[in-house]
Amino acid sequence: MAVRVRLCIRASDGAQLVTTAVLNGGFEVPDPHILLPHAAAERLLGDGLRKAVRQEMTGAGGPVELLALPDPVTAHAFASDREGPRTRFHLLVSRLDEEALVSDAGIDALSIRIESFAPGRWRFADETRIRDSEPPQYW
Repeated sequence: MAVRVRLCIRASDGAQLVTTAVLNGGFEVPDPHILLPHAAAERLLGDGLRKAVRQEMTGAGGPVELLALPDPVTAHAFASDREGPRTRFHLLVSRLDEEALVSDAGIDALSIRIESFAPGRWRFADETRIRDSEPPQYW
């Protein structure tokens, strides 16, 4: 099972998107990144999606073409009783993926610690409360 959290993503123009995102430790990049499915990016960015530039990256299956946005977004994870720290992310957009993904550096930036992958348990770094994964949200 994947570990999923609720994210609130805010674009530079103030537009906001709330979605569930997979914490993907295999999405290895040096800085915090969020990958959004195209439909989610359209909802967040609208016409701002036209600013994206094509970028080739290497995925698990080989080369993949994504869209990269020039302006960073701000995001934070949240649960029913609290919010995590707000942090800046690079935003990538995929026409192939159906779920939002958070990179390895993004997981750390959100101050999240994964406790157990199989049952999907996680916690904020400054707490001992273990939280259950959120259900998937497909775009």
